[in-house]
Amino acid sequence: MDKKIEMLERLTGIRSSRKNYYVELTELVQEMQIKNKQLEIRNQLIRIHVNMSWEEVTEYIAFQLHQMISFDQLVLTLVEKSSLSLFMIDYSSGTPSKIVLPWRQKEKLSPQQLDEILAGEFRGHVIVTVLLQSHTDHSFGFLTMMSKQSFKAEELEFFRGMVDYAGIAIENILLYKDVCEKVKIEAQLIQSAKLAAIGEMAAGVAHELNSPLTAILGNTQLLLREFQEERQTRMLEGIYQCGLRSKKIIQNLLTFSRQDEYIFEDLDVHDLVEDVCGLIGYQLKVSGIIVDKRFQPDLPKVKGSRYQIEQVLINLLLNARDAAQHQEHPTIQIETLLTEVESVLYVGISVKDNGIGIKQEYLPDIFNPFFTTKADQKGTGLGLSVSLGIAESHKGKILVESSEGEYSRFTFLLPIPKEEEIV
Repeated sequence: MDKKIEMLERLTGIRSSRKNYYVELTELVQEMQIKNKQLEIRNQLIRIHVNMSWEEVTEYIAFQLHQMISFDQLVLTLVEKSSLSLFMIDYSSGTPSKIVLPWRQKEKLSPQQLDEILAGEFRGHVIVTVLLQSHTDHSFGFLTMMSKQSFKAEELEFFRGMVDYAGIAIENILLYKDVCEKVKIEAQLIQSAKLAAIGEMAAGVAHELNSPLTAILGNTQLLLREFQEERQTRMLEGIYQCGLRSKKIIQNLLTFSRQDEYIFEDLDVHDLVEDVCGLIGYQLKVSGIIVDKRFQPDLPKVKGSRYQIEQVLINLLLNARDAAQHQEHPTIQIETLLTEVESVLYVGISVKDNGIGIKQEYLPDIFNPFFTTKADQKGTGLGLSVSLGIAESHKGKILVESSEGEYSRFTFLLPIPKEEEIV
């Protein structure tokens, strides 16, 4: 009998009598299952995608952690220069939220200090905070678990070990965002240099054309005074009107070429649309594009840089032309509107084409620098990125909706100054 027990101990690693052998074996199996589950959760944390928002990251970590530990709130804290950004998932409400707290102290924030800050907001909670560090021991944030019940020792041990895996994913996201910001700035600098060169060339051409055009208009007016015959007068009036139209295009070209015109002024969106259509109307016409303008009357004026807003509209119209020009009846619909988004009133300029549309999986990336869906190197992938930057500098937005093979609609929203808001 003793030999049989000794053999069982060697085979199973369990010191047991025949009576409780199966109980101890069951406990060992359960322990192995728990460890396997913990390992699976840690592996899942490494797979957090760099494109996820901080709210999504917090929610994902909380979901994985909640499979092993019961808690009420999970908080991801990122330390910035003058503030703390706290991203929290509350299992009582089930919704993520963001809290921004001022932080102006020069010394580094410690887990104990963060616990004290959170304790003031969440009284009666057990709070456990672990520092997030890179492999070079650079701290970049904290992960905090809170509950009205105490945590077991094994739960705290798992939480601290899990934070190391989550920290790898969070550090990767921070690095990705930093690289994207640098690439975006570089792209804007490249685009600005190109626009500066184009502006100088356009200004030169416009000035060269202005002199002969002035002579044509002046002489035509003199001839109109001399000739009384209807046929000759009609022809001269046609020449004069074409000259005026050419002069307006040159004036728009000069305005567009002035790189230093970033002064904000009161602008009428209808005038902006007409000026831009006059500037690139020929390009749209030779591409066979039908332009359908739908203006909402009595829209309030907006404040902005004429040059920058025209640049956005030109980008949107040229993109619409490229998307629609190979369709059977290529059409671009330009619509002005008044709309409210998140309790803010905007004047909008919508550019809709009946072109090839954009694939749904591409929509999150179209505003990224150098991203383009145009084939044969026809696009640089900078137009929409720069346009979004201009919109944000005007405290505006660019909304997009598209259906592949049917249409794309880009809506450029500009906020109405508060004193001019319409109720």
